[in-house]
Amino acid sequence: MLELYHNDMSVCAQKVRLVLAFKNLEWQGTNLNLRAGEQFAPDFLKISPKGLVPILLHDKQVVYESNVIIEYLEEVFPQSPLLPVQPLERAQVRVWLTRLDAGLHEQVAVLSFCIAFRHQMLERYPTDEALQGFFNSMADPARRAVMKDIVVNGMASPRFYLAALAYDKLLADMAKALAVNDWLVGENISLADLSFLPYIERLEQLQLSAWWSGYPQLQRWLARMRDTSAYQMAVRDWHNPAYIGLMKSCGADAWEKVSEVLKG
Repeated sequence: MLELYHNDMSVCAQKVRLVLAFKNLEWQGTNLNLRAGEQFAPDFLKISPKGLVPILLHDKQVVYESNVIIEYLEEVFPQSPLLPVQPLERAQVRVWLTRLDAGLHEQVAVLSFCIAFRHQMLERYPTDEALQGFFNSMADPARRAVMKDIVVNGMASPRFYLAALAYDKLLADMAKALAVNDWLVGENISLADLSFLPYIERLEQLQLSAWWSGYPQLQRWLARMRDTSAYQMAVRDWHNPAYIGLMKSCGADAWEKVSEVLKG
């Protein structure tokens, strides 16, 4: 039996749900409210000591980290394969996945919080004491420092500047790959495509779609991805209107700020 601890709008959770849906795998889930701090509940910390989602349980055995989870699913459930046959192309898929763990995942969180989610946190924790209590609930001091910076400083954070530059490079690299192929690697959809879809959609939800207005191949890729049944089941059906509305309203001026960063 497959059990998934996840969150409706978490990009990492969306990535895992996309693979589950593409492979037509049945699973049971627990949707944690991350803004309410449910990931720090003692019972969940016994499963996920860092308080992170997603967490996969397969016959009660725990698998951590979204990239590890999706490769595990690919190995254990080889139907509807999501890795190319050729070793070089398989390596290229893994290079794309590594980019997420090497910084792009944290940087999309930086963009999301600096633009939108910080306002939700400041409303939930209206006093300095309450906000500090939330920060103190994070066991990882590095994660605690990042969260404090982006919630308090928003788009004035130096991390916002670095995240914008990183995603500008990513979009250019994706456009280059998609200029010669319908998919990021090889002739078929792969773990790379399913993994990056939630990140690009998050930028769009933050009102940053002008970022790839000069990359029509990326726009076509996004349309192809959304035309899959996996997208409907794993992402669209889990859209949280409250969060999408928050990102839309708070992101009204975000592209102007990102443009300033990119101009230097």
